[in-house]
Amino acid sequence: MEMTALSEIFVPLHRIIPFSNVEGQGNRTSIFLQGCKLNCLYCHNPETIPRYTADAKQVSLQYLYEQVMDAVPFIRGVTISGGEPTIHHKKLVPLFKALKTQGLTCYLDSSGFFDYETTLPLIDVTDKFLFDLKGQGLGLQTLCFERKNQAGKVPSQIIPTYQHIKSENLDRNLQNLAKLLPLGKIEEVRLVYLTEFFDSKALVKQVADLLTVYPDVAFKIIRVHTKGSRDPEGLTPFVPSNEQVDELAKFAECCGIKKVVKIY
Repeated sequence: MEMTALSEIFVPLHRIIPFSNVEGQGNRTSIFLQGCKLNCLYCHNPETIPRYTADAKQVSLQYLYEQVMDAVPFIRGVTISGGEPTIHHKKLVPLFKALKTQGLTCYLDSSGFFDYETTLPLIDVTDKFLFDLKGQGLGLQTLCFERKNQAGKVPSQIIPTYQHIKSENLDRNLQNLAKLLPLGKIEEVRLVYLTEFFDSKALVKQVADLLTVYPDVAFKIIRVHTKGSRDPEGLTPFVPSNEQVDELAKFAECCGIKKVVKIY
């Protein structure tokens, strides 16, 4: 696609980090776009959830391309985060194609809750995913799917009595993970670990069934932090101890996951 076309496509930008070494292999430019369909209670960037805000800037793909190229030769590639970058899937395809012609790798930092077939053109031009697991079961509905809870308050009843999110939607990220792994598209799988919302060992077992044949894919267990969340006091009872993180990591290894990383 011609560079003039990049100047005609716009996305809502939250911020750019020109140099980052925690968003995939090597030094990378990290671009945080605005907008996410989820509403995770522990989100530490809740200002990125709305697609449009007063602080977000509408910028062209040409602008993003130039920002990335300004960091060359000190970067290996770009990582698009959010929010949830796949909601901009059509717009990101020409940007990734342009960057790949310059020898740069293109990563997505995603929750995995996207329609696979619709997102396939973007998947095709994406080198790797940093893939977030959010949980499983009915507690996931409370944890990430209650869009009306804009204040991000942790309710007194975390396992709902009424299911309004379809089970196939709650399971969608694991289904997408299973499709992406054989394509060599997964750099790492990350689980933000908090207690009681879901059966963490059952989820780890499901992940292990997928990852055991992909020993180079890292599985990161990240102890949830209340800093930056909208209801830190409400989240505090669900923060696991370091010992609980160690126990879950050991369980993951016993299930056959080769590359387990703990972040306290």
